[in-house]
Amino acid sequence: MGLTFAKPDRLAPGERMDGFRCGDPIVDVWAATYASRARERGTAIVHVTRCGDDIVGFYSLSTHSVAREEVSGGWFRRNAPSQVPAILLGMLGVDERYQGMGLGVQLLRDAILNSLKVSELAGARALVVDPTGEAVSAFYRRFGFSDLPGATRMVLRLI
Repeated sequence: MGLTFAKPDRLAPGERMDGFRCGDPIVDVWAATYASRARERGTAIVHVTRCGDDIVGFYSLSTHSVAREEVSGGWFRRNAPSQVPAILLGMLGVDERYQGMGLGVQLLRDAILNSLKVSELAGARALVVDPTGEAVSAFYRRFGFSDLPGATRMVLRLI
């Protein structure tokens, strides 16, 4: 019998992620310390997925921009304004107990679909991520993200 993960929904008002552990200290600290605050202040929308009552994975999205001069050439820079509109996939994590079950892929897919919806409504040229290491970069590359020339971040073209 397999586990069933709920479709991601928004972190509820007052809900905290103190017990969330994915094994990446940057993501774990953000989840415990900043996820609820970002939700309350409207600086990011935190999407969580559950297995039963437990939060087993999450991602955050926020509006963002990349300075055109930070990028050297390519489609991202071509005919772009000085600040290129984008969406930031700020954090994505899967609880250590549920890693290797495809949940990270499901969360990334949901994040991309939501980003495409936003780009259709408000205009955003790319989904931007700041990988925390080479293994994370390799994960994103598998799904079409590319390195921004001259930067450590990665992008997925939305439009």
